[in-house]
Amino acid sequence: MSSKKYSVAIDLGTTTIAAALIDKKTNKVILEKSSTNLQYPDFGLDSVKRIQNGLDKQSVKKLQEKAFLTIGNLLNYFIKELCIAPTDITEIALAGNTAMELAFCGEPLSALAKPPYRPSSDIVFPKKTNEIGLSISAENLTADSNPADAAVNISSDCFGKSNLGNNKNEYTFNSDLFIFPILDGFVGGDTVSSIYYLDLINRDGPAFLADFGTNVEIAIGNKNKIFTTSAPAGPAFEGGNIKHGMLAQGSAISSIELKNGLFNFETINGSKIPEGICGSGIIDLMASLLREKIIDKNGRIMPQELIDSESYSVVNSGVNNEENEVVIYRNSKTDIRFYQDDVRQFQFAKSAVKSAVEILLNKYKIDINDDFDVYISGSFGNYIKNENIDIIDIFPFKNKKVNYIFDSSLEGCKKYLITDNSVRTLNISKITAISKNFPLSGSKLFEKLFIKNLLWE
Repeated sequence: MSSKKYSVAIDLGTTTIAAALIDKKTNKVILEKSSTNLQYPDFGLDSVKRIQNGLDKQSVKKLQEKAFLTIGNLLNYFIKELCIAPTDITEIALAGNTAMELAFCGEPLSALAKPPYRPSSDIVFPKKTNEIGLSISAENLTADSNPADAAVNISSDCFGKSNLGNNKNEYTFNSDLFIFPILDGFVGGDTVSSIYYLDLINRDGPAFLADFGTNVEIAIGNKNKIFTTSAPAGPAFEGGNIKHGMLAQGSAISSIELKNGLFNFETINGSKIPEGICGSGIIDLMASLLREKIIDKNGRIMPQELIDSESYSVVNSGVNNEENEVVIYRNSKTDIRFYQDDVRQFQFAKSAVKSAVEILLNKYKIDINDDFDVYISGSFGNYIKNENIDIIDIFPFKNKKVNYIFDSSLEGCKKYLITDNSVRTLNISKITAISKNFPLSGSKLFEKLFIKNLLWE
């Protein structure tokens, strides 16, 4: 039986939940694992749909159960791999957007469905996991979404019977629990965790962060002030609302380039036959289509006869008033295309982000040509080519070095768990004290900029 103690960092994402197991003695990460959030198949692609499916106590309970089930799979993986007891996991730090954190705690989401889109100020997050009943039931731990994430029965040979519940296949956690505080209805604990990780409150100069998920949370700040907002970009950057889009897994195209009239691509698992295209692949694809002038500044897929390069061959010209489309890959069984409506979905997303960034920089009184550090976080961060950021015109600033972080929210949770209690408490208090959020809902300026930024410069 293990005598070691562990802590677990959890990024409670709308689409993906990631976890890291840390040895408390060495403060080293021992294992990491991620899984599709089991809320995803039943309760929609994005935060708005989750909110609509969790308005009251009864409905949000279903969201909570799916979150617990996914986290249970991840914890069970750690327990099985190291043959440890649930009682060895003594501390958990968790961050997610506002809707995800409230649902995790079983709090109804009705306040997020109507103006001013803010949770009640009297909500107090639990300090122990047993306050909300986070447990593992081996007989229920099946991965509905991904066989690779399937939980297995935990052998009781790993630890003594004193660590078992009334049911030998059920294990209840009594760990310390820290949930990162919420700044606003659409700027949650995941943003606070990212700000904490980047140590904005101890920086003299400003740093900029865009965290790409089903929404795009944006922050800029230093030790004097931190401004935040959330761009209503939708799930396009994660492959959502794209006809052949998919999550970053399996045979998804993660990197693609159009050269000499042919698409060269790589998939996540190395397969030569793709099953779809994920966020990083979509950004690469859009950059190639813009570079080759297959898409004009209005976002229209050009007809073959108006494309100067030999790349015209990848365009299938519409007939009978149908719109043009781009053929990415085709064989006798597989046909992956990028449609005009897919371009529009990407346009909407990039315009929302660029417009939100413009507003936040203006509020912060910083010019796009000023010197500030730029960070991008998100599951596709490590796959984006730096030169494509400027081509897709997603930020108002250009020619800046972009630093990529795979998951800044998870990194913030890890940092919290390996930091002295008094230091981390003080730093997070400072973040909430000097942070100011600028909601975009109902903003006439945002609407004006959004229309302008639909075009490519």
